[in-house]
Amino acid sequence: MEDGYTNGITNNSSFEFLNHSVVQKDFANLNIALLRGTHIDDTDHYAFSLLENYFNELRDYYYDLYRLKLDKKTFENKDYYFLNFFLDSKGVLSSTARHKELTAIQTITAITLLNMYYERQFEKYKVVSFSEIREKIEQSEFGPLYRQAFFKNATKKVFSRKEWARVRTNIKSVITDFEQLGWVENVTILSEYDFSFVLKHSIHRFQLLYEYEISNLEEFLQSLKPEDDE
Repeated sequence: MEDGYTNGITNNSSFEFLNHSVVQKDFANLNIALLRGTHIDDTDHYAFSLLENYFNELRDYYYDLYRLKLDKKTFENKDYYFLNFFLDSKGVLSSTARHKELTAIQTITAITLLNMYYERQFEKYKVVSFSEIREKIEQSEFGPLYRQAFFKNATKKVFSRKEWARVRTNIKSVITDFEQLGWVENVTILSEYDFSFVLKHSIHRFQLLYEYEISNLEEFLQSLKPEDDE
């Protein structure tokens, strides 16, 4: 039955490209990554090459099978690919698990990382550490709002090791989520209290999705309810 299903797909004129050996070699990994929401860029050489060389065929494949849009964006002269929903439909994979907005703490962290990306605009590798994020929380112009979001206390400036440990754990969890999305890579544990990672240009997708929150950061942070950042 499984063979019959596979033959049915590959015999479809729209899917003939799946018979090519170069496609069969890397398609399974690419398909899994795209369907779980990963943004693919040139750091994933084989998947990226497949998308570049078979974009039209893959675009038809995801539309015909899933009613999803294979999208391509360019940021700082670099391309990245991802699956998107059409405006008039969320496709056949529109369950809550596959189509959901970022949480409040994910959004706050992503806004911070996006700002740090631009601060490193001319650096080849945009390396960020938790200690640098902590510095933003403590010293940036939005420090009180960040402290309200992460600690639920805008006026307090000194926090215990336990309080920082909780924030560090929350942010590390967010970074792990962003690694799956393809927005960061090379997450490295530096010490018991610090870790680092590399920001990827595909974090530009967050900027497209959350333009309002980015442009109205103070309003967004002030609107958060206590449970939003848990």
